[in-house]
Amino acid sequence: MPSVRTNSDLYLAMSRLGSSTRRPLEEFLRAWWSTGYDHSDDKALEPDELVTWVRDALESPAPPYERYWAREDLGLEDLDGFSSWSRVIRAQVCDLQEMASSGVLRTQASYLGLDAPRPAGTGRRPTTRRWFNLDVASYLESGVIATVGGWRPEFEDAVVDQAPPEPLVIGAFDWSDLTRFVMGAQTHQ
Repeated sequence: MPSVRTNSDLYLAMSRLGSSTRRPLEEFLRAWWSTGYDHSDDKALEPDELVTWVRDALESPAPPYERYWAREDLGLEDLDGFSSWSRVIRAQVCDLQEMASSGVLRTQASYLGLDAPRPAGTGRRPTTRRWFNLDVASYLESGVIATVGGWRPEFEDAVVDQAPPEPLVIGAFDWSDLTRFVMGAQTHQ
């Protein structure tokens, strides 16, 4: 019997995973990208499989950052499936590397969003420059919310004006869903 059946189950599972690590987001993304090749031929992943994959990536060694990624054209034209997801992750790794080296990540007001500098010579990227989620926990939580929803006010003792929607049963995530997940993980507020 699957343990992750609803959007709220997935939100809680990802929240727990993200909160359990001190690993920098950029390092996690390199490990997630690398472990993604184990799933590259899969058409879709069940929610439990997605959670297991993220857990594995949190524990796996991260390959080194390759400087040439920053100069590559990482556009998504004529791509789909794993290749699209992979390019978005690599673009995000490049952004985070450039933000760290330029000092942008030391900015105190990161909760307002930070822009990746993308210096001269940078190749095209499929993502916006703007980042709102710069740690693993907020990245994973925001990816869930942007893709399937699932946050509930009782998770954080929030006061709301109306009852939230009931949790929704979710199905498998194909690569277009996973690409939306990682794009939303960067920008969802």
